[in-house]
Amino acid sequence: MNILFACEYFFANPDFARLAEELAHRKHRVSVVTSTRPIDTKEKVSLKVYEIKPLLAIHRIPHTVSMPLLKVSRILRDQSVDVVHTINDHSTNGVVACVAAKATSRPFVYTIQGPGTITGNPLVDYVSQLYTLTVGYWCAKEAGKVILLSKSLISAAEKLKVEKDRIAIVPSGVDSSRFNRENPEVKKRASALREELRIDDELVVGYTGRLFPAKGLDYLFSAVKKIEDRHPNIVLLIVGDGAQREKLEAMAKDLKVRTVFAGWQSDTAPYYSLMDIFVLPSLYEGLPNVLLEAMAMKLPLLATNVGGNPDVVCDRENGFLVPPRDEFSLCSGLDNLIRNDELRLKMGEINRRKVEEQYEWGQTVRNVERVYREMT
Repeated sequence: MNILFACEYFFANPDFARLAEELAHRKHRVSVVTSTRPIDTKEKVSLKVYEIKPLLAIHRIPHTVSMPLLKVSRILRDQSVDVVHTINDHSTNGVVACVAAKATSRPFVYTIQGPGTITGNPLVDYVSQLYTLTVGYWCAKEAGKVILLSKSLISAAEKLKVEKDRIAIVPSGVDSSRFNRENPEVKKRASALREELRIDDELVVGYTGRLFPAKGLDYLFSAVKKIEDRHPNIVLLIVGDGAQREKLEAMAKDLKVRTVFAGWQSDTAPYYSLMDIFVLPSLYEGLPNVLLEAMAMKLPLLATNVGGNPDVVCDRENGFLVPPRDEFSLCSGLDNLIRNDELRLKMGEINRRKVEEQYEWGQTVRNVERVYREMT
């Protein structure tokens, strides 16, 4: 099957990029239309990547405006594309691909990964919501199938008037061989990192992801500050980058919370290996891949009860679910996990089994292939 993926920063979207790569490994011919940035890794030799130079790039959000209609139309013809697949990333590249698919009567698949861009900037978020209710609505209406990463996103699809028979729920997957504490390469790199980051015998509370207001990291810093008298041997490990980084660095300094900011990393597995607890204090979510990665690395979870988080976190079984914006509940969850070594190990083992049974990438790819076959 010949498949065209279209989005904005393709290589910065691990779920979408990994799906395309896995489909290519399964002998599909996969093409990608995307804007790229200097930091984007482009080693995916199994994919044919068409880079689109944006007419306008807004790096603080980050978003681009591109109108590559002629280029996309030519790719559809030259590559004999069978299916066009885009995501709700507020991307003009995706919209153009939808227009081209409709004009050439090709099947079109639209994935809703989450609630959309939420930056904390009122103007930006208003424009984002307006986009979703207009352009996003049109893309969802034109899609033969709308893929949701979790059941929690059904309400988002319903707002876009997507009928139930066009919805396919396909959770993200994770490569459990790569995200594995026993992987020799992971163990070797983690050992070097521990020395490099000057993390000794401290208990490591970790977070991986974008540094944006919607991730609720302010609440995590405040919660750690509140319990540090009881648990002085804590270090926060923050893996990722984003518009809020400077503010969070200043906050950590003001609160005197020991924090290691590792920045954006192409290979996060060794960083998970340094963690004892994984925390996701998001205010909004779809189904975050970082939860699945942390589960594969045998970590207990402390996550907010939003979006698709309850789909993978069963409260008090493999982690704790807490209300968003609730420092007291975050403190309580952290305190429980820090005090109980046996509980952390038990939850970590449950999480590893859960990933192996329900969230392997192979299963995700087969489910997406089934969606494509239903449309062609």
